[in-house]
Parts: sequence; C-alpha cells; structure tokens
Amino acid sequence: MVGTLSSFLVFFLFFSGPLMAAPASQLSRISTMTAARAKHTATLLYDGTLLIAGGVGNDGNVLASAEVYDPVAQKFAPTGSMNQARAGHSAVRLVDGTVLIIGGLGPAGALDSCEIYDPKARKFLPAAHLHSPRAAGTATRLQDNRVLVVGGYGSDGASLASAEIYDRNSTFSPVAMMSAPRSFHAATLLPHERVLITGGKQGNESLSSAEIYAAELNRFLPLPNMTVARDRHAAVSLPDGSVLILGGANGHNQQAISTTETLDAENKQFREGAPMTKPRMDLANLIVFPGGRVLVVGGTRTAEIYDPVTKAFSVASGTFDRSRWYQCATLLSDGKVLISGGADEKGRPTAQSWIYTP
Repeated sequence: MVGTLSSFLVFFLFFSGPLMAAPASQLSRISTMTAARAKHTATLLYDGTLLIAGGVGNDGNVLASAEVYDPVAQKFAPTGSMNQARAGHSAVRLVDGTVLIIGGLGPAGALDSCEIYDPKARKFLPAAHLHSPRAAGTATRLQDNRVLVVGGYGSDGASLASAEIYDRNSTFSPVAMMSAPRSFHAATLLPHERVLITGGKQGNESLSSAEIYAAELNRFLPLPNMTVARDRHAAVSLPDGSVLILGGANGHNQQAISTTETLDAENKQFREGAPMTKPRMDLANLIVFPGGRVLVVGGTRTAEIYDPVTKAFSVASGTFDRSRWYQCATLLSDGKVLISGGADEKGRPTAQSWIYTP
C-alpha cells in the first residue's frame, strides 16, 4: 500500500502542471529612474549595471544628467552629469569598458561634441569632436572596435549623407558618403565588418532605399529597395543571418505602420513579412533572445514577440501604463530586459521602468 501511495504522489507531482510549471513570460513595473526621460540612451556595462544618459525631461528641457541601474538591488542611482546636455544621441560601449557618447540634439541644435563615460571613475570625460554636428544618426561598433557613425541631421536640420569612423587613435575621420542623405534610419551590424543601412528620412519623404557599408572597401554598396518606405523604424540581425526590419513611419503624415520585412543575406533581397499586432514607430532597440525570438517594444501599451519559427508576432503578457515612444530596451546579464522611460502621446516623459522576463 505504501509503495502504491508513493507511486501515486510521484505521478501527481510530475503531471500537475500548475505546481511544476515555469513562470510565464511577463512585463512588470519596477522602480523609477531618478529623472523622467525620453530619447535617452541605456548601455550595459561590463559589471552588469546599466548606464542611462541624457534625453528629454518632463519640462521639455534636454538633460545632461545620468544614472546607473543596479539589477541586483533593482535601484537607480545618479552618476554625475555629462559635459553637454543631449537627446537623440548615440552611446556605444567600447572594448575597454568605457562608453562613447556621440552627438545628439542640444539646447541650441545638433551637436558635434562627444564624451567618454569611465565606469571606474564614474565620470564623463571630453572626447574628440565629430566632423559634422549630427542628431538622429546611428553609431555601430565594428568587430575591430572602431565605431561607424552614419547620417542624421545637421545644424540646419537637413539630413546628412556623410559618415565618419571613430578609430583606434580616439579620433573621428570622414569616410565615404552614402548614396542618399538620411536621418531616423536604422543601422545593423552584419558579419565581415559590414553595416546595413535601411530607410530613413530625407526632407518630408520616407526612404525605401538601403545600402551596405563595407569597411574593407570604405564604400557604401547599393541594395535593392525595401518593400516599404520607412523611417523611425527598427532592425536587427537574426541567428539565421537574415535581418528583420519592422514598423516605423511612412510618408508625409508620418503615421505608424505595422508592416515588416526581412533581408535575405544570401541573395540580398527584401521580402515582405507578417505584420506586427500593432502599428509602431519610435521603437526601442529590438532584443534577440537565445533561440532567435525578438522582443518588440514601443509605440503602444503592449510589447510583442516575433517567433522565427512561425515567422509571426504575438502579444506579450503585461502592459505599460500608457502608450510610450522613445523608450530604451536593454538586455541584462541575467537574460531579463530593462525597459526605461519614454514619452506618452502628449510628449510627456516618464521616470517609470519595467522588466520583461522571457
């Protein structure tokens, strides 16, 4: 009888799903930042903490302040201020663990100033200047630790075709010009020191054009057009070598779109993909989890997941307090994602942050 009872208990515990199931993926609110921010940057440091810098504050002013998030304590703490208030800038962690802060929009317009955050000293130090002021551009760290800075708009508000490289001498040098001026585009690192540049804005027009920067040639190589013109979109490399491009705005009215497409790395062709569950623009960085699933955040109250097997999108569990634009999403060392700040439909930034648990 005892043996029979023991066997029954083992069978019950093994097959009783709710008791043994792993926690479901979810989006949950955590502590607030020290300041409300949108159009800021959030960069993972080597020690597992997160540097959050600049952005637009709740009074509409551009911020110089910065803070660090500790995922163990789940708390934010100030870490001094940048030398220049900036929003819509780029931030890239370098191999030595420092963070290069590039350009952006200051109180008087597009900036050519840059700075370096030293996490050991917890200080921002002046860095070399860009050759051209630029905001809403992109910065991509190449495998050799150089940083490719592309496009954006200049001090006169016009989109730029120029690009430059931050090199091993800690200086910026001009490189080849793109085939078209563009801002609010996306840049995606590919193998072999190549960077895919997609879409963007030129004047009032959204662009469907795309090109690849080949570092060994110091040239931008043209590609066939995307299936849809888009700016303020997002793009990310997938484990199979393709690139997922999604959302953004299209045309003069700058309405958000739900369309997606992929670039086939073999034949360099763009192919239309399944639509997202919601139209989205001004998205956070896309997060790719092990196995290839992609977290999509920004433009609505919900997050969604792209499944590379079914090639379809589904709504993630949990919601934000309201629709948010210009958030940051950063993959933490423990596999969770910190989503910070963002502005609501009236342009009001928040200090709220969230954790997505996959």
